[in-house]
Amino acid sequence: MLLPSVALLLVFNYTPAIIGLYRAFTHWETGEAPQWCGMANFAAMGRDEFLRIGIGNQLVLLVASLAKTLIAPFIVAELLMSLRSPRLQYALRTLFILPMVVPGMVTMLLWAFVYDGSIGLLNMVLEAMGLGSMTRAWLGEASTALPAIIGVGFPWAGGLALLIYLAGLNGISADVWDATSLDGATGWRRILAVDLPLLRPQIRLLATLTIIGTLQDFGSILILTGGGPGLSTHVPALHMYFQAFRFGHMGYASAIGFALFIVIFVLAVANQRWGRHEAT
Repeated sequence: MLLPSVALLLVFNYTPAIIGLYRAFTHWETGEAPQWCGMANFAAMGRDEFLRIGIGNQLVLLVASLAKTLIAPFIVAELLMSLRSPRLQYALRTLFILPMVVPGMVTMLLWAFVYDGSIGLLNMVLEAMGLGSMTRAWLGEASTALPAIIGVGFPWAGGLALLIYLAGLNGISADVWDATSLDGATGWRRILAVDLPLLRPQIRLLATLTIIGTLQDFGSILILTGGGPGLSTHVPALHMYFQAFRFGHMGYASAIGFALFIVIFVLAVANQRWGRHEAT
């Protein structure tokens, strides 16, 4: 019964991935047959100044994404769990999760409007507060474009991370919380001594998913800034996309994709092993 699903996975998932890994070692231009070139593409990556700048931007985005995913949803989950009214808790949880039904493309376009330099909501709010001197084209200036992308989704409290934290908190036995309350561990002390240690599996899962998603994502940057202005928001995944579909360097793009695969795999495995080491 599983054979059709396995066959479809092999044909449409694993086979293209394996072919892409092989093509990373070839000189392959659009419309030409691939020719084996060994490590030439990877040597070219070491000389690629655009890629080096993109790696720096990617590190900033990765750290920011981890902070957004691990901190804000956890705080909201704790606040929701502290509510005494189950109905109010359910209503607020629904409001936080509701934005998940909005397509990602629509979300990016809305934030592009928020950051618009002339009619954007952010500039209008600043002007209404008497801070007109702070208005600017947030996505059009090199100094603010990357921070603006980091700010997308503010206050970063909804979605999958919140659901995972809530599931973890609901999985903690009421007896544990009753015991900590009797011992006088309440508020921040209970959160630090009980909740966070028991939520380590959820934290590891979210960290892994964030690492994978952030290093693979370029769609939001492509929509908001296209990697600009200049190279201020350029990242390796976007560089791979440009090399493949704008410049036709399919072999070189495959090499960048192979390198991203290695980095993501190593970071994901290291995160999981670190979590298991802590658990023991």
